[in-house]
Amino acid sequence: MAVMQKNNGKYLVNVRDNFGNRIERTFKTKTEAKAFESSINKIKYENRLVENGLREQRHSIYQALESFQNSKLDLRVKSVQKYKLVISQFRLFCQALNLTYLDEFTSDHATMFYNELRKEREVNRGSRKQIMVAKPKTTNFYLTTVKAFFQQQFIVGHLKRNPFLHIKNLKVPKKKPEYYTIEELKSFFAQKMPEAYRDAFIGLLYTGMRIAEMANLTWEDIDFKNNLLYVRSKEGFLTKTHNAERAIPMNKILQTLLIKLGEHPRSQKYVFPSTKGTQLRERRMLGVCKATAKKAGITSRAFLHKFRSTFATALIHRGVSIQNIKELLGHWSVVETEIYAHNKSDYLHPDVAKLDNLLG
Repeated sequence: MAVMQKNNGKYLVNVRDNFGNRIERTFKTKTEAKAFESSINKIKYENRLVENGLREQRHSIYQALESFQNSKLDLRVKSVQKYKLVISQFRLFCQALNLTYLDEFTSDHATMFYNELRKEREVNRGSRKQIMVAKPKTTNFYLTTVKAFFQQQFIVGHLKRNPFLHIKNLKVPKKKPEYYTIEELKSFFAQKMPEAYRDAFIGLLYTGMRIAEMANLTWEDIDFKNNLLYVRSKEGFLTKTHNAERAIPMNKILQTLLIKLGEHPRSQKYVFPSTKGTQLRERRMLGVCKATAKKAGITSRAFLHKFRSTFATALIHRGVSIQNIKELLGHWSVVETEIYAHNKSDYLHPDVAKLDNLLG
């Protein structure tokens, strides 16, 4: 008997796979054990049909998912983790529907998966429960990943059609990037603050670096001869993407600051260290940023990434091309950078004023 109950009440499945290898698995319920036994027998039956020329070769959805996941292993750690989560959730979805082969997954299943992503869920928030729905950006990442998986299987000939072709990504409204105005910046830097953090804020403003990039910037990354600083991966730090590795030219203000810091460095390793000469910590720097902004009377939101947006917006206002700004920010595509182009309208009043006499 392939399924038998053990003394501890659990159920043991003892079967042989298509290659004659013995498989033993233990399950809590008889239903689960029977389902596993049935899946093994189903595969053996399908393979016999293929061997006898009665059916085309079919491909396991789970083996294909494993292969797809392995193809993402050379990405950044966070990206690998995101893909693993999506693939794990999709695997569970297929198992719940008792799907074994790629060609069993239909357009109806794709619709079911989409509906599952958009389903309201009850989440515990401390002492209260809250009804939540996945954000459009999260939903789109799941959809894009699974679509890419099936498209890959279509390209290699394991499928005749991608079952997700009719599923469209959700529209995600693009927020206009926030940036500090000239008046806000003047007021911000007029406030008293530790010099180490003042230098770091100036560094953010004139380079457009992300805070993690700045925190890991070392003196080896500074090229005074060519007037460049390099954002690059190193031991203990990886840039957000491969495209994020870049060389940033230094303007006169930044160059003067770095020469001064180099003469009496607070740290022999880090260019912009903390007041104690250790590596900058984002939380501490954010606290200084918010406190300083409050003293400066800045009523808009104050956060570190806003300096990066200010850098990009200031370049937009001064007529620098989107392509060049893309390179300075380390974006993978101008599509990412174009969001800052919306801020250009703030400086277009003189252009529109040229139409004042249009009708005489």
